[in-house]
Amino acid sequence: MNMGSDGSRVGWVVALVLTAAAGVVLAQGAEEGAPAYREKIMSVNGASMGAINDVLKFKLPGGAEHIVVHAETIHRESELIAGAFQTEVLTEESRALPTIWQQWDEFVAAADNLSQASAKLAEVAKGGDQGAIMAEVKVVGQACSNCHNTFRKPNE
Repeated sequence: MNMGSDGSRVGWVVALVLTAAAGVVLAQGAEEGAPAYREKIMSVNGASMGAINDVLKFKLPGGAEHIVVHAETIHRESELIAGAFQTEVLTEESRALPTIWQQWDEFVAAADNLSQASAKLAEVAKGGDQGAIMAEVKVVGQACSNCHNTFRKPNE
């Protein structure tokens, strides 16, 4: 079946319409999915900090080696934070504050601070010095707190 030039034009029009529709679906998906995605990133970081604290508090087997893994996890996840918050959308359940987008550069700097602090914790933990590990855990915890105090709703 030869559709000639009219068939080619119809094919191009259909392709353009489908491409535009896919773009709209992706944009809607970003707005709908952004809060849940951000929550998952932050939950991973919180779980990793909790695990580090458990290892230290209860002197669990694996000690420093496990702390390295958890600190590296925080480091990797913290590098996703700015990208995860690029879509400015809030829900009633969201603990994110509009301050994030009003003070974007400061927010990105806070995420970078967490990234650097967690990377340093991972390096220090490789050495196994409990005192040095504890000091760096406090630095990571402070990086979390500084960001939360400015950019997140308080616990209810």
